[in-house]
Amino acid sequence: MAQKTRIVDVAINVFGKPAQTALTLLSLLEHSGRFIDKVYFIEESDVINALFAHADIRQLLGDRLVHFKPQHMNWRYPVDAARLGDAGYRHSLRYQYAFERTEKNYLLLVHNDCEFIGDAVGLLLGALGAHSGVGEIGQCWLCPAKYLGHCGPGRYREYRPDFETLRGLYDTLDPAIYRRRYTEEPTRELREHPWPLPECRLNEYCCLLNMAKVRADTCPNGPARPIGAYVDVGNPETGQGVLDIGVAWFGDMVRLGHSFGHVPLAPCLRHVVGGHKALFAPELYVERERQALAVLNARFGGRPAAKDDA
Repeated sequence: MAQKTRIVDVAINVFGKPAQTALTLLSLLEHSGRFIDKVYFIEESDVINALFAHADIRQLLGDRLVHFKPQHMNWRYPVDAARLGDAGYRHSLRYQYAFERTEKNYLLLVHNDCEFIGDAVGLLLGALGAHSGVGEIGQCWLCPAKYLGHCGPGRYREYRPDFETLRGLYDTLDPAIYRRRYTEEPTRELREHPWPLPECRLNEYCCLLNMAKVRADTCPNGPARPIGAYVDVGNPETGQGVLDIGVAWFGDMVRLGHSFGHVPLAPCLRHVVGGHKALFAPELYVERERQALAVLNARFGGRPAAKDDA
């Protein structure tokens, strides 16, 4: 009976964080396991990941597990559009292997530093409707349009400035408020496509895609760039020029006519803030792993079993 309800595949990219990755997967399966079929475990590191070698985790995932290790480490490099015809390169972009291989109509993207405290998959499925994807929309904490009262989470269709207006927002914002200065040396792309705004995206730390809608319009089948593509839209010398994962794809898809729904996820999960920075801060990294181990021991007692039919 459980197999008939497994209508969602999961894509998770893993670079270190074995305890946090375990907590992500175990807590996700605990609350939403009845929906989940394959888990595409995409191992980014060139070093064998301790989690994948852990017998308990492999046993837990069982027939759900699809392990993939890309040929390249893409890190945070801007996408090379000329190489997207090369499957080896393309599959080095985050989530792309699962995006192309899944046979399900629904694909859940998750970061490997989450703790699920509710049924996020059920919530997202219920909110999907006619949308092409659902999750939390917008990195509004980095956007001057939010600070100046023009826009906010999930309101990406309401405010559509031209480039000069957008540049004015960045110039007007109090310099003490951090924002990424895309408009100082903007690329032609940003000048021609200031909307959706530079910080607009379907936040891929946890989001659900309707593959029946997005597959045909997304690389390698369609004109939209891969969801895992970083794109340079400013001055890379200042460190302000590379847009986050999903931004280019989101803009391409919105301009192609796709719609996306904003679903607040705090009731269902806890996501580590600044998780990427922990990779460069050894003490913080170790502390985050210790915290995850403590939660794993408290919630699962070390050897949990997935719940298929919750």
